[in-house]
Amino acid sequence: MKPKIGAIKFGGITFILSGILFFAQYLFVLPIPTLPLSDADLVKWLQEWRFNISMADELMFFAALLLIPSLFALYRILVKADKIKTVLGCGLLAATVPVNILLVVILGRLVYPVYEIELSPEIYKLVLSIYYGGLHSVAIILGMATIILCLVIGKSILGKPMAYFGFTAGLLELVGAYPWLIGSVMVFVSQLVFSAWFVMLGLNMAWKSGQAEG
Repeated sequence: MKPKIGAIKFGGITFILSGILFFAQYLFVLPIPTLPLSDADLVKWLQEWRFNISMADELMFFAALLLIPSLFALYRILVKADKIKTVLGCGLLAATVPVNILLVVILGRLVYPVYEIELSPEIYKLVLSIYYGGLHSVAIILGMATIILCLVIGKSILGKPMAYFGFTAGLLELVGAYPWLIGSVMVFVSQLVFSAWFVMLGLNMAWKSGQAEG
């Protein structure tokens, strides 16, 4: 019989997949130009970038769902080192899951037909403003959660190198929450590092799952 995959190893694998999907989602968003202000240009913008928006929407949905088993596994590892910080960090990170799924629904309304209901340019602008506001909030929560969790990761079996990497990713995620101030290049760097941290964290969890579950 093949050995069963434990909860921590499975959570590590889903962390890896989540990181990859989040970065792939951003790659579809990256070439999309700045949102135009005029009504005619906005409608044209939505038509031209419909495929990219729809792909980013689908990828974000699955990336967010994969965080659920990931957080369960991470909690099991870190709670032994510091229960209060683990509950706070994992709780903040878990709070981003329903928000991301709500953002998926909001973004999907721009590209998927709903009973042939047509929206006016003003409604499209409202939907987009809510979406970008939600992304801003999620980025801040992710950055805070990551920094808090790294205070525990350094004391756990995952090791201090993962904590240092996570601190960097968390700080960059906080900076990336303000794209109108830092520009697209820094946003890309923050997304790349944060996605890489998810992947590295997942690899570390999967590698040390036997030790964690022992």
